[in-house]
Amino acid sequence: MESLTLQPIQKVSGTVNLPGSKSVSNRALLLAALAEGTTTLTNLLDSDDIRHMLNALTNLALSISYLTTKLNVWSKV
Repeated sequence: MESLTLQPIQKVSGTVNLPGSKSVSNRALLLAALAEGTTTLTNLLDSDDIRHMLNALTNLALSISYLTTKLNVWSKV
């Protein structure tokens, strides 16, 4: 079996448009929490599960601001 070793990525930037679903929204929030700096998420699904995830992330000292359909997540990772 052949193996492939990937080197760590230094920086990723861009825009991804995904459908609003609970699992995609929660994954996007987790990735934003792990990213360094500010991540802007738009059209995040509005549901109880997403609000619970946002509450958990703020309890972990992440800064989150809401602007109608935009959500900014500041991480210090």
